[in-house]
Amino acid sequence: MSFLENKKIILVFGCLTIFFPGAFVFGFPGVMASEWQALFHVNKAQIGRLMFFILAGTGFSMYLAGKLQEKIPSRFIIFTGSLVCSLAMIFVGRASAIEHVYIWAFSEGFFCGFVYIPCLTIFQRMFPENKGLITGVLNLTFGGSAAVMSPVFTYLLVSKGYGFTSNFAAVISIFLGTSFALFIKIPGKEKDQGKQQLSTLSLKKTLRLSSFWFLWFVWALSGAAGVSLIVLASSFGAHLGYGITQYVYILTCFNVLNGLGRLVCGRLADIYSKQKILVTVFLMAALAYFLMPWFINLYIISFLACFIGLAFGALFTISAPLVTEVFGLENFGKIFGLVFTAYGFFAGFLGPWLSGIILDITGSNFRMVFSLFAVFYLVSSMLILNVKKQKKTMI
Repeated sequence: MSFLENKKIILVFGCLTIFFPGAFVFGFPGVMASEWQALFHVNKAQIGRLMFFILAGTGFSMYLAGKLQEKIPSRFIIFTGSLVCSLAMIFVGRASAIEHVYIWAFSEGFFCGFVYIPCLTIFQRMFPENKGLITGVLNLTFGGSAAVMSPVFTYLLVSKGYGFTSNFAAVISIFLGTSFALFIKIPGKEKDQGKQQLSTLSLKKTLRLSSFWFLWFVWALSGAAGVSLIVLASSFGAHLGYGITQYVYILTCFNVLNGLGRLVCGRLADIYSKQKILVTVFLMAALAYFLMPWFINLYIISFLACFIGLAFGALFTISAPLVTEVFGLENFGKIFGLVFTAYGFFAGFLGPWLSGIILDITGSNFRMVFSLFAVFYLVSSMLILNVKKQKKTMI
């Protein structure tokens, strides 16, 4: 077996490729939110829209990426997504208005889907006995990248400036991520096996399945609650009187558990009920959101952020093998892409955008916003129990 056909080596290539898009969508906005607010003289609601555009772009691309896998070798889709994600960082470094940042956000989200869906599909097929663990490894890299890069972005922003930080991110992403994308394929045959087999569920049939809709609403609500802390960490920290080098701990702790939780929950998903794991982490995140606005100690707040990061990471990691288990691997790309529309089109509005509006109207009442997100997690914990394997006759 050649070096480039070793499954573990290919997995490393996949992790390197998916690392930087994750850092750009999970870490970069949280670090730059206050910088953009000051640079472009915008309010919290306008900054909150940023994550909406990231998620909207992802919502548009996920289903498309799943469909394209049936026609185009997956490694070419991954390469395209990784390259554009990198080049978009050069564009945002030259932004002169908040609208330019919105364009970057949509582009970043859209092409991030071209990396994420094909990678998940390929590696679930490559490691059929450990779908949860392998999905956890990929999601650890994808979500945990922000925990690694947020302090780096913060240091470069403070010491080198905004433009240098963006350009540095683009260059390192191309050399350490995009350059490996074309090697991501299932070994053993000349013909690329990254293409998935034709799906057995049409769009019309999928939309008739109750389990699809329960999972869809889980993603809309829990996704909104989880992703909001990426943007709100800086504004909440600043509201309590902390500086950028201090409140970055909130975002870092969120992303550490967002990353590590994906690996742990992925492994547990190979052994225990996926639905029950999600119920557990959703309830912990709900309690964390209820408690967070009652404290001002940075370390306690950062500790509570860990549970929200855990629930956010678990949502991504466990949902992938859950979709495979309930709907079949042949339908994974399309179904997961459709589920992701809840996150892309609704979570961004229900979370960062709506919370920004509430904060502006109420004079930064974080207690109201965080309580709302706690309710989102409570409702999600009830909905996820209704996601069950479909009968053969329905498919």
